[in-house]
Amino acid sequence: MNETEKKVLPGWVWAMLALAVVSAVLFLFFTDRRPEPGPALRYDVSEYEAVEEEAIRYAERQRLRVELEEPYGLAVAGDGRLLVVGDTGLLMLDAAGRELVRRELPFPSYCVAVAADGVSYLGGPDGVAVLATPESESVYWDTPGENILLTSVAVNEQHVYAADAVNARVLQYDRSGRLLREFGGPNDPENPRRFIVPSPYFDIAFDSMGSLWITNPGKLGVENYRENGELLSTWHKPGMGVDAFAGCCNPAQIAFKRGTTLVSAEKGLNRVKTFAADRSFAGVVAAPEAIQAGWSDAGKVYARAPIRDLAVDADDRILVLHGPLHCILVYEECVPGKDVE
Repeated sequence: MNETEKKVLPGWVWAMLALAVVSAVLFLFFTDRRPEPGPALRYDVSEYEAVEEEAIRYAERQRLRVELEEPYGLAVAGDGRLLVVGDTGLLMLDAAGRELVRRELPFPSYCVAVAADGVSYLGGPDGVAVLATPESESVYWDTPGENILLTSVAVNEQHVYAADAVNARVLQYDRSGRLLREFGGPNDPENPRRFIVPSPYFDIAFDSMGSLWITNPGKLGVENYRENGELLSTWHKPGMGVDAFAGCCNPAQIAFKRGTTLVSAEKGLNRVKTFAADRSFAGVVAAPEAIQAGWSDAGKVYARAPIRDLAVDADDRILVLHGPLHCILVYEECVPGKDVE
């Protein structure tokens, strides 16, 4: 007789054991209910969206239709006409919203500015393009670097400024297209990290006195500069309240009314507000409820902010380019608590 026989489990027993293990794994997988993240880990700004009626100082008067697939940039020409650019071309509208010029462009544009002499300056991932008239051929300016994204352009009599969000810098050109200097960025020897730009929102504007203002979205505020790049003053106002700038990177857009009243648009907590010359809170132009009415970004992995650009016309009306609604919302100042639609 052989040595002690080895006991071997029958095959059907092994099959039953394997089935039990698989069943247990599936049970745990489908019944696992991990606890929801605590309030501090949820992105929920709904409690900050409510705006008291007396804080709303503007009323929407018009909606001017913008027939572009993705409108991004808005500017007001000296004669009152409106220029809108996007990924599919350029539109020129009269003050009533009637389309005057439409043209396809061989490049996407995210921003536009119009000089007093009618020359238009467009910016995007390909640098600065110049149009002597909306119908003329485009002329390209040299933009240093390969990975760039111009999100704002501003122009005065002597200079053109272009904000490059990728490199967190502002490029200064003369009107002939010669690059003069950079504010911030790797080629600024004095302060290459002066701007913090976490997302593709980086804006420039001149106030009613001709002074240059640049957003510093990572610091949640705006900064005033001389033409040579010297910093004059800063105003950073982080906070969730209506008198501050919320989120990681705001304001997303700025413009100026007469009296150097600052108009700001935020993303995330979508709202448009005004601040007086001393930077005290002046009032709400459009509350989140108004900006978000009539559209939804549900199901989109990444959606650009609904407010694509701001401008102020010769009548001191605030123009808000709303991307998802494909229109320009026109706001006029009104009596607090009255005449608000």
